[in-house]
Amino acid sequence: MRGNNRMERKINTIILCAISNPWLETLEILRDNLGINPVYYIGWRKDLTKKRLNEHFPDCYYQTIQDAWKGIGFPENNYCKIDEEILNSVAKEEIIFLKMLDRLDVDRYSFNLTYRSYFFHDLLSTWLNIIDEKKIELIISPSVPHRGFDYALYVASKIRKIEFIMFQMTPFNDSSFILDNVTQTPDYIKRNILKRDNNTVLCKDIEEKIENIMQSYNKAIPDYMVNQKNKSEQYNFYFDLLKTAAYLLYNGPKILEKSFSYHVQKNKMPSKSKITVYQNAINVIKGRKYKINLENFYLSLCDDTIPERYVLVALHYQPEETSCPTGGRYADQTLIVRLLHNFLKDDIDIVIKEHKTQFFPFGEGEVGRDKYFYERLRSISPRVKFVSFDENPFNLIDGALATVTISGTIGWESVIRGTPAIIFGRAWYEDMPGVFKIKTYEELVRAWPKIVNCKNKMNHDLILNYHKILQGYFINALHYKSYISRSNRTFNESSDNLYLGIRNHLVQKGWVFDD
Repeated sequence: MRGNNRMERKINTIILCAISNPWLETLEILRDNLGINPVYYIGWRKDLTKKRLNEHFPDCYYQTIQDAWKGIGFPENNYCKIDEEILNSVAKEEIIFLKMLDRLDVDRYSFNLTYRSYFFHDLLSTWLNIIDEKKIELIISPSVPHRGFDYALYVASKIRKIEFIMFQMTPFNDSSFILDNVTQTPDYIKRNILKRDNNTVLCKDIEEKIENIMQSYNKAIPDYMVNQKNKSEQYNFYFDLLKTAAYLLYNGPKILEKSFSYHVQKNKMPSKSKITVYQNAINVIKGRKYKINLENFYLSLCDDTIPERYVLVALHYQPEETSCPTGGRYADQTLIVRLLHNFLKDDIDIVIKEHKTQFFPFGEGEVGRDKYFYERLRSISPRVKFVSFDENPFNLIDGALATVTISGTIGWESVIRGTPAIIFGRAWYEDMPGVFKIKTYEELVRAWPKIVNCKNKMNHDLILNYHKILQGYFINALHYKSYISRSNRTFNESSDNLYLGIRNHLVQKGWVFDD
């Protein structure tokens, strides 16, 4: 699918966090066929240089992701006025943004509320001005915005009513589909998702995964969990401490001045913070020690006895996109447990299972939890029970009245195994039969009779039909860093598929092209 150079109208576009291959070629096809004109590109320093970008798009402004994290690297003099009316219109989104910045606050107390608000206001006004000055009509992001700087751009796009294309990943190798809103799947998908399809053949990868989920957890365990398990088993805290100390002593002065991380320093804005390799190494060591202690505390709360009647609450690893912004206000997962406790009858317990990745030595889980989080959950009621993260999730699913999550894959697995899923955010499977999306207490009240009634009564044919319809919207492409290890698809194939997927989405949204 190569360009025809016929488009005269230019659609000025911002590209967010896109790897150069296959995106540079994809953007050339979009430019030549649809007139989509990249004028602003945020990319990884090691993946793409300004010189290489300008060989393809001479007038495109380039900003590194490393700079964007810190709120620097923007064009000069680019603040737009924002007032109370604007801020009131995005008050919900600002709260989500403030929570999102946990990942910049490595010790959990250096980036206070006032400074986080400053950062939001700075980024929002900056992006509004860039949209206005560069006459932006379209924004493309290979992932759901969740880094702070990209979410602020998403908020600005809503204020200016700019089309924002983002990609929702799925468990099926390199398959994803396009979203235009962090809160739900597009309306055109919702309109068609429950139609009957007796002709389409279900993708082999989807069929195999569903079959594995219906058997045992050992067959269905995600690849990333296997890799994390292997890496964690090889990890030794004291060896890591010794190795880090030796590295720092050997390199000494050569690394003391080099800024390394997007984490903030106490009482400094991200743009003024300078975390050196040495400081980052100390933070990493402290973080890993913190997670060991936190894991031990969590396990001390766990009970091997599983109640007779319960709902299973599967906590999300945090900080991550799957809970913030995907969960909205329910990124505070204690709100979910409180809501359930206030509604459920006294003979129904709430079993909480932590995500094992929260304590993974090589993640950022230390900024997403503290002891008070678990104490807060425990204080809600004696009916709130904790189980080990090593407990077989399929056994817990099978015994539960319902599985509760923000957007986790466990909800999808649950429905396939015959247990209804309650989700409190947007999930890629949110329109599947057996899934109940809840945002309010009243919605839970209305849905509960249906929830308990469909336990072990799932219509497997309808579930398969759902996947047949959804796969028609899949874009198979190596469009994101994490997808590179999940497929052998060529960059040319990826570029063509990305082009067709983006074009089809825009046509569904009413855009008209003459290609």
